Amino acid sequence: MSVAEQRIDTLQRVELAEGIEIHLRAAGPFLRLVAYLIDLLVELALLAVLGLIINVAFPVLGENVGQAFYLLAVFVIWWFYHVIFELSPWGATVGKRAFGMRVVNEAGGAVTMGQSMIRNFIRGVECVLPFVPLIAFFNPRFQRLGDLAAGSLVVYSRPRKDPIVPGPPPLNAIPVNVTLTREEEAAILSFRYRSGSWSAARQVELANHLSGLTGETGPKGVTRVLGMAHWLEEQR
Repeated sequence: MSVAEQRIDTLQRVELAEGIEIHLRAAGPFLRLVAYLIDLLVELALLAVLGLIINVAFPVLGENVGQAFYLLAVFVIWWFYHVIFELSPWGATVGKRAFGMRVVNEAGGAVTMGQSMIRNFIRGVECVLPFVPLIAFFNPRFQRLGDLAAGSLVVYSRPRKDPIVPGPPPLNAIPVNVTLTREEEAAILSFRYRSGSWSAARQVELANHLSGLTGETGPKGVTRVLGMAHWLEEQR
């Protein structure tokens, strides 16, 4: 993302190698904790149902065989429950799906089996060392240790749609007497298209970032940015 666009857009974007920009909205640690607790309940429910089935089959299988099957099930569910669901078309466990989240790689694509196994196997370290999960609170994308090691993150699968409320057109168009880059032109037009949803203080704050182009700050800077945007629209 260009510097000019960053100045008037607080949304985080990821630029791919092909020059394509995508929006990734990272899920916060508190909601992820609730999703994890739901998944834990699902895992316990699966083990409970499996335990009942094995108890019924004890007369046929024998107690030792039944216990071996149960211990194997505990191992598979504990270590591979998250992996299996993250590799599914949903890209999320039951708990994450309940809150509209999914696990992706840092480019927004589906995680590989290796990435999923790394991020989930490191969970064992996080359970032994309770302070390790706190890393997510200090990471801008809320990545826990497993995410950092695997190059993954948890995002909202339903992208946020910000309302676009154009600001009122100025009375006069203000000609732009300097050569603008494509990014600078996009920044000025974006200000015009979205400023209607901002407070007056927010408009001034963002217009001040463009004072190098407008030569004005404060309310005059806002008027000048809108006027320049109006002139650019007329030239199209």
